[in-house]
Amino acid sequence: MRRKLKQSLKELILSVTMLVLLGLGACTASPTSTLDTTPKPTPGPVQEPAARPAPSELVPRITIEELLQKMDNKANILVVDTRHKEQYDVDHIKGAVSAPLSTIIEGGWMPPSDKEIILYCS
Repeated sequence: MRRKLKQSLKELILSVTMLVLLGLGACTASPTSTLDTTPKPTPGPVQEPAARPAPSELVPRITIEELLQKMDNKANILVVDTRHKEQYDVDHIKGAVSAPLSTIIEGGWMPPSDKEIILYCS
C-alpha cells in the first residue's frame, strides 16, 4: 500500500511538472510583441477653408425700432410674413402680407420691384 502511495505521488509530481512546463512553453511560444512601434508622422497644421460669409451676413437686417420708424414715416416698404399661413392668420404685423418661405422658394410668390421688401418670420 505504501508502494502504491509512493507511485501515485510520483505520478502526481510528474503530471504537475509537465503541466508547468507546457504552460511555460505556451507562454514563450507566442510572439514577443505585435505592437507597431514605428513612429507615425505628425500631421501639419490644419488649414481652414476660405471663410464664406454666413447667409445672414449677406442679407441686411433692421431692428424693430427701424421698422416702426419706416412704417411711421410711410416709407415705400412691403412687410412680408414668411411663416405658415396658419400662423399668419393667428397674428401678424398690421399691413404685412403672407408669403410662406416654402412658397417663395418654389417661386410661387414674387415681390414687387418698386418697394423695399422687409421679411420677418417671428
